[in-house]
Amino acid sequence: DPRVSQPYVARSYLAPERDSGAQREAAALTLLAALLGNGQTSVLNEALQFEQSIAVQVGAWYSGMSLDDASLDFVVVPAPGVTLAEAEAALGEVLTGFLETGPDPEHLERIKSQLRAQEIYERDDVTALAQRYGRALTQGLTVADVQAWPDILQEITDEEIMDAARNVLDRERSVTGYLMALEVTQ
Repeated sequence: DPRVSQPYVARSYLAPERDSGAQREAAALTLLAALLGNGQTSVLNEALQFEQSIAVQVGAWYSGMSLDDASLDFVVVPAPGVTLAEAEAALGEVLTGFLETGPDPEHLERIKSQLRAQEIYERDDVTALAQRYGRALTQGLTVADVQAWPDILQEITDEEIMDAARNVLDRERSVTGYLMALEVTQ
């Protein structure tokens, strides 16, 4: 695409959605995405930006708000001189390493604290509150599910996160794409 100014690698893994009465795996995936790719201290940021200088930007996200299966998504914007294939390989290596080592307990606690603070601040935002309940109800969740969600996030253990990671981070259940500019040939 000629509009592409910065190429990147995107990978999506098929993941379970958040189900009414059974939200623990979705909560574990929410925390997994935060551990791996949200913020400057995330696993991917630390490895690919700061330690290896392979990427200028990385991210991970999961939204279980879906009637069907959801996805756990990653993006890596390579640093100048790094190919998309090298960025993809580095992403795979970091994910494999995480599956071997698991989350840092202090990092997990920081993320849980941030999520708790975010939830408390959202209580003061009538629009955000209405959207949270409205989205949940249209996805088949109940008022009780929405009210239980913050506590479930806080209760999730590193073992549950690792179980969810092992279940979802399967290359056979993923798709990887490269967004790049057209190559000029003459």
